[in-house]
Amino acid sequence: INSYEAPIKVGEKVAQLVGAAPGQVAVSDSTTINLFKLAMSALMLRPDRKKIVTDTLNFPSDLYMLQGCAHVLGGRHQLHLLEPIDGLRVDTQSVLDAIDEDTALVTLSHVVFKSGYMYDMQHITDLAHKKGALVLWDLSHSVGSVPVYLDDCNADFAIGCTYKYLNGGPGAPAFLYINKNIQEKLSSPIWGWWGQNRPFDFGL
Repeated sequence: INSYEAPIKVGEKVAQLVGAAPGQVAVSDSTTINLFKLAMSALMLRPDRKKIVTDTLNFPSDLYMLQGCAHVLGGRHQLHLLEPIDGLRVDTQSVLDAIDEDTALVTLSHVVFKSGYMYDMQHITDLAHKKGALVLWDLSHSVGSVPVYLDDCNADFAIGCTYKYLNGGPGAPAFLYINKNIQEKLSSPIWGWWGQNRPFDFGL
C-alpha cells in the first residue's frame, strides 16, 4: 500500500478490536497529539459549554493536554476533576452527577492505569448524550486486554496506543476513532497537509 494510505489501512485492523465499523479509525501520531486533535474538535463543536469532566485517575499526560486545550481556548473552559472514592475508582454515579447542561466534554480512561478499574462506557456515554455533552474515551489500557464496543455504545471519540496490549513496542503510533455520525460536523484544529481536501494541488 502507499504510505499515505497506511493510517487508514492499519486503522481498519484496529477498528475490529474496538468494535468500530470501517471509516472511523486511523493510526497516526501519538496518543497525546490525538487527544489534542479530538478534544479541541469536541470543544469547538460545543462553543457555548465550558465544562470538561474527567478524573484524577486519568493518565497524567491526558490531564496536561486537557489543561493545554483550555489554555489555548482562552481559559474559558474548566476541568472538573473527579476524585476516587478509595484511591482506585470513581463511583459511576459521581460521574453522572458531574455532567450537566454546561458540560462540553466527558473524557475518561476506559480502564484506569493505576488500578485496572473499568468504567461503564455505555451508561456514561448515554447519560452524557442526554445532557448534550460529547464523550472521548482513552483506550490505551483496554484495547487488546478487554472487549471494547465503541459503535454499540455510540461513543463520539476515542484514542489509544498500540505499544501496550497491541504489542507495538516503544515508538509505535497511536490511533483515534471518530464516530461516523459526527465526522462531517467537525473541524480539525491542525490545518496541515492532510487538512486540505486536495493536498497534491500544492495550492495556496
